[in-house]
Amino acid sequence: MARIYVIDDDEQLLRMVGLMLERGGHTVTLISNPVDGLEQVKIDKPDLLVLDVMMPNMSGHDISREIRASKNLEDIPILVLTARSQEIDRTTALKSGADDYLSKPVTSQELIERVDGLLAKKGGQKRQEEGVIVTLFGLRGGTGRTTLAVNLAAALRRVSQQEVCLLDFSPTGSQAVMHMRLQARSSWTDLPAEPLDWPTLKNRLIIHPSGLRVLAAPAKPVPPMSLTEETAKTILGLLRHNVAFTVVDAPNAFTPSFVASLAEADMSLHVVSPEVVSVQTAVQLNRLIAKLGIPVRRKSHILNQTTPEAQLPQTAVERGLNTRIAFLVGYDTNQSRAMSQGVPLTLTSAKSPLPTVVKRMAEAIWQRVATQGA
Repeated sequence: MARIYVIDDDEQLLRMVGLMLERGGHTVTLISNPVDGLEQVKIDKPDLLVLDVMMPNMSGHDISREIRASKNLEDIPILVLTARSQEIDRTTALKSGADDYLSKPVTSQELIERVDGLLAKKGGQKRQEEGVIVTLFGLRGGTGRTTLAVNLAAALRRVSQQEVCLLDFSPTGSQAVMHMRLQARSSWTDLPAEPLDWPTLKNRLIIHPSGLRVLAAPAKPVPPMSLTEETAKTILGLLRHNVAFTVVDAPNAFTPSFVASLAEADMSLHVVSPEVVSVQTAVQLNRLIAKLGIPVRRKSHILNQTTPEAQLPQTAVERGLNTRIAFLVGYDTNQSRAMSQGVPLTLTSAKSPLPTVVKRMAEAIWQRVATQGA
């Protein structure tokens, strides 16, 4: 999360840009007077500055030049927004000291991408050389695995301010995009079998207003074997080398993409609900994974209560699985509203069970990566 100042004399555009940046997980200060804005920057240095060009008394170019000439301020990343789109306008902005330039009207996707790029270049936001893959899996439906995957990806995006991709490998329809009310223009079924490269894959990713990237599952069910293990591993490999975190919602069927999701994961989170069938299914799946010798790194179990009453206590679940539960997510009455609104709970101010626990998970993952590496 970065501290960003936005200076623009147009109050409506100021609020719009501020909202886009807040959805991207940033703390935003909105300033409509350019002279006051420059003074505030000098008093309380932000992580990044977004400037309009045409303003009374002092233009965005004037502010850029003033900042570049000021000791201790010259390294602030500056993004200029302007209604003009000629090459000479871009050149003038860069000559005045701006790091990047965007023409209005600007989309949320464009703004978040440019801001993330500038923050990454600054150095303090530099991510690890190789990305981390976190896979959420389980063959029992109704455990809330997709809900957890969506919220964990959103929380990692907000906590780390790094590039994060949510990968929905389900062959039975794209549930992840429904959680975020996104329009899935394409899915992994539209990817060429070979050669598959990063520009091609990146072009198929949807971007949520928070900056989270999503590779959707097909809108309509497809045969479980439609995605080969080799192609799934290629997708995961490209994401590992190009984004900081990939959160995989593995299919709830033992498909080739399910195997790839586990084999390639740096962290594996087995989602179980506190009911007999879910625990029995988890036990059988654990045995099958061990029997087939599928590598599972840093495996943990998450107990997610999706109904008001738990059929089994946590102690009984732990006895059945013969392991400790790493995270317990209590039943959350806010989740149904979050689904209808298309906003993951971890992107809201809710203090209820699901966002509280998932944010803690994201912070633990980010801290481990930031301090020790994956």
